[in-house]
Amino acid sequence: MRLLYKLLFFFILLNQFLFSYINIYPLSFDKRIDGMGAIRDFTLTNTTNETLRYQVKIEKTNSKDDMSRWAEIYPAVLTLKPGQKGEIKMYIRAPKNAVVGEYKMVLNIKEMEVPKLDRKNRKKLSVYTNLKINLYGYVGKLDSSISLSDLKLDKDKLKLKGKIRNTSLRRVNLEVMLSDNKEKKQVMLAEFKLRKGEEKDLSKIEVYPVNKTEDLSKMSNIIIYEKAVGKALKKIKI
Repeated sequence: MRLLYKLLFFFILLNQFLFSYINIYPLSFDKRIDGMGAIRDFTLTNTTNETLRYQVKIEKTNSKDDMSRWAEIYPAVLTLKPGQKGEIKMYIRAPKNAVVGEYKMVLNIKEMEVPKLDRKNRKKLSVYTNLKINLYGYVGKLDSSISLSDLKLDKDKLKLKGKIRNTSLRRVNLEVMLSDNKEKKQVMLAEFKLRKGEEKDLSKIEVYPVNKTEDLSKMSNIIIYEKAVGKALKKIKI
């Protein structure tokens, strides 16, 4: 058992170490890729005190719903000085005969050795970043939809209750907002993703702290939006 805990601790520590050397945003694609296709720009930041070089590539998923064969990415190699930001551009366009549904692939960002960099100046860094991000897109007009049951909010404890299910044929990124009747004032409570068909217990979702100066007494609605799209999927009076 002790060995298991040690291995788990090492895994968490290693992941924290790797992420400390790479910072990329956003971490999702989630766009319709048929028709004219879709573009996504990713921002990569070198948060270290050294010049770093990254190899950027797309990996297959070995499944029928793989979209890597339709994807293009630029640049393939990116060199960043300390604190510098770089842009990665991705374009995905599915062919006309693509089957309606959700697709996926992997974005791989791997640190490479900079040829002119004296290895003695790397402070004995022996672990190179090798980050893999699962990305999803979809073909067809797959409208987003969710179902809710027993939704409640404890305003004093800022605790959500109830269950939420993704009834779409694709994954959705959601934002839960507390709003007044006219929707002029809103406070974000939480944000999370739901896979196709996934159900979550809202009581287990972390709610963001709200500024103490906010008056929640007049907030009488919970609105659930699809993130980045701005589409309200549900509005519930509480």
